[in-house]
Amino acid sequence: MGEFFELPFIVMKISGNAEKLFNGIASNTNEKARNAFLDVYGKIVVVFYQKFSGDEVLIAFNEEFRERLEKHLANFLKLNKSKMEETGMKAFLVTSGIRESGKIKGIKAGAEKRGIEKIGGIKIPEKNSFILLAESKPEGMQEMSEKEFERFRLENGISMQGKEFDSEMIMNTDWDDAVSFSKGCFLGQEIVARITQRGKPPKRLVRIAFEQEPGEKMPFIEVRSKAFSDKLGKWIAYCSVPNEEFEIPGGEMLG
Repeated sequence: MGEFFELPFIVMKISGNAEKLFNGIASNTNEKARNAFLDVYGKIVVVFYQKFSGDEVLIAFNEEFRERLEKHLANFLKLNKSKMEETGMKAFLVTSGIRESGKIKGIKAGAEKRGIEKIGGIKIPEKNSFILLAESKPEGMQEMSEKEFERFRLENGISMQGKEFDSEMIMNTDWDDAVSFSKGCFLGQEIVARITQRGKPPKRLVRIAFEQEPGEKMPFIEVRSKAFSDKLGKWIAYCSVPNEEFEIPGGEMLG
């Protein structure tokens, strides 16, 4: 039916005027799957997946950054009379397909949809997969190894805070879809808008397919993560590169 990987995430619930709180300080609108809290300089505090229900919201993010988020939100929660608490839920990346000889083989769309509908929990869309928030592991599915998960992430363009980026300008990453330019003011919005209006951020996070395994450092290219793709027969790497045209020896940029 499909595969899953348990993410190193924590799932928190924010309740009590949650919509008002997020409208004022989060970078994206409340109906979107991805969002972020930025500092006053437009740099990332935490990026997260979100799911609103009424006036409360579940957020899932890398547990490594819990203390940082709690410090960032402390005064805002107090002023807004909101509360943040741990839920005890877990976060999984779930993908559809059947693994055979190290490769993912597709299954019929109808069967895939019926299988996904049977999975209990809260589902948040992601590229060729979804983030599942649930009390326990999904049943009847195969668990991916760390190596398989990394390959899937890089093949599908799913970057993670703590792996490919951390506290840098959000427009330097590929989480720029966690920013709304139509919602109005939010913390860090002025800096983000200024950089965007001036043309482009100085760097960008991209995926590059290489014929040979890339080294950690190359001219103009900083490799953040890499995995060999059976599907492409090439190495895929997440790289931080200058936001300008340049040649990539032995490689090509992926969309």
